[in-house]
Amino acid sequence: MDWRLFIQLAATFVVTALGWWAAYYFSKRRDVENDRRKLRTEYLLDAYRRLQDSTHRKGNEEKYWATLESAISDIQLLGTARQAKLAAQFALDMQQSNIGYLDELLLDLRNSLRHGLKLEQLSEGSRVMRFYNKEGENPVVINERSSIDAAEEKQK
Repeated sequence: MDWRLFIQLAATFVVTALGWWAAYYFSKRRDVENDRRKLRTEYLLDAYRRLQDSTHRKGNEEKYWATLESAISDIQLLGTARQAKLAAQFALDMQQSNIGYLDELLLDLRNSLRHGLKLEQLSEGSRVMRFYNKEGENPVVINERSSIDAAEEKQK
């Protein structure tokens, strides 16, 4: 029996088996990370839509409260540290004065989601369009960029 041939075949088998295992391991790890990123993006995109849907409404429309509450919860769970802080501040403002502003949070969510989807960043604030039945009211609400975002840009 030729031991050199046996050692070469055994080494080839071991290297091939390790290669298959490494490919499987890293592929599985990549798939888990992609699934995690996809799920997070879907939840935050849905939260963004729910927040956007509930902003700048006339009066005290209770039908939007549940969607607003769940969007704030999702952001605190899956958002960045800044987004979680902004969502918590909104909840605190609503508790204390029944008035809260979502403009900064929406802008941060939009920029974060666009970055994650590899889309270019937008410099303008978001626009919310609402139709009202009363005459003489402006149906389009334009959100200006927040002072915090402007200050952060100056620091860069």
